Amino acid sequence: YDSVRPDLIRITERAVDFFMEKGHTEIGFIGGNYHNPDTNEDEMDIRERKFRRYLESKNLLNEKYIFSKRRFSVESGYELMNQAIDELGDNLPTAFFIAADPIAVGCLQALNEKGIAIPERVSIISMNNISVTKYLSPPLTTYAINTYEMSKSAIELLLERIIEKRLIVKTVIIGSSLIVRKST
Repeated sequence: YDSVRPDLIRITERAVDFFMEKGHTEIGFIGGNYHNPDTNEDEMDIRERKFRRYLESKNLLNEKYIFSKRRFSVESGYELMNQAIDELGDNLPTAFFIAADPIAVGCLQALNEKGIAIPERVSIISMNNISVTKYLSPPLTTYAINTYEMSKSAIELLLERIIEKRLIVKTVIIGSSLIVRKST
């Protein structure tokens, strides 16, 4: 089947590079798992896999800084950031790449409740650029996923299949842009 996807691998690399350019060497990850409908099993999400490999290639991977749960939700973000704060205390990393904006909303709430200064103590980057991200406290730095372009590409692929009778499978990877706000 054809597919249209955001470039999650490149976004992950760019987020880590952004943090490193800002001088961060202690970088954490908070995310969710992918539920594979074919096996009915939870699997490591592509963002976490890439995060692990990329930081390992830079000799910066610290397993203690990685927190994941099945759901990509505000509640998961809140729980996982509280878990990170409780487990790591003063050893909390200086930056977190969050797998999706809903998770980041919960993370910001947990950090704010504990009085942990953002971005002075912990910087946050997420992805999706959902509508609420610019109204959070502080406003969230996030990679904008262009859902309009994704939808347009999906329709174009469908029309190719129907009208041109294309049989070969295509995958379209859509780029993103970083929206820098006050969480970094």
